[in-house]
Amino acid sequence: MENYRGYKITVIENGEKDYPFKAIARKEDKEIKHKGQTKTQAVDLVKNSINVIMERTQMKASVK
Repeated sequence: MENYRGYKITVIENGEKDYPFKAIARKEDKEIKHKGQTKTQAVDLVKNSINVIMERTQMKASVK
C-alpha cells in the first residue's frame, strides 16, 4: 500500500491477460481505478488521475 496526496493506493492482481494488475486509490468516499500491464504502470495511471482531479479542484477554487 502506498499513500499519495491523501489517497491510499493498493495494487491487486486482476486475472486479465492484457492488464494483469489493477491499482485502486481511495480517499474518503472517492475511488479511482486503473488497470496496467505492470504494477508500476497501474500506479502511475492512478497518480496521473489524482493529479488531474487535484488541478481541476484548485482551478475551480481559484475561479470563485
